[in-house]
Amino acid sequence: MTEKQPSNVDLWLGRETPRIRKALESASRHFDANDNLTVNTIEAVYGQESSFGTMLGKRGSASAVGHFRLEPATARRYGLSVSKRNDQRFDIDYASSAAARYLKDLDSMFGKKTRLSEGLDTIPVKTVSERKKFVIGAYNGGEGRIATAQRLAERAGKDPQ
Repeated sequence: MTEKQPSNVDLWLGRETPRIRKALESASRHFDANDNLTVNTIEAVYGQESSFGTMLGKRGSASAVGHFRLEPATARRYGLSVSKRNDQRFDIDYASSAAARYLKDLDSMFGKKTRLSEGLDTIPVKTVSERKKFVIGAYNGGEGRIATAQRLAERAGKDPQ
């Protein structure tokens, strides 16, 4: 009989520490029932972005690094310090809070028409479960890229939602 291989969830649960769990649960307080975002959402983003903290990158990097792979500008927008001496993207408490607030803001941006820049607005995604996909996509690729993709879909006669 073949032994069952552990799933990614099983591997994560084996690595999860009480400190990480507390940080993720604390960060999820930024979500409410209207968001359809939960501690599971932030946990999934954590897994995808840094393999649950096993692939963090270098401190002070000019690229996306840390527990939630935040770009320096995004990290600073959410109040994190980013320097070689003090890079809070590597602190699970600060990074998870910033990531949750960013997810919350993305949910708001794609929940209503939002001006991102001159000539670039989001198209509201009314279905909450569909909007969650846009939020996660925008977390990874940037809200501007997703809004641009919405416009391209609309111009091609496709559903931008």
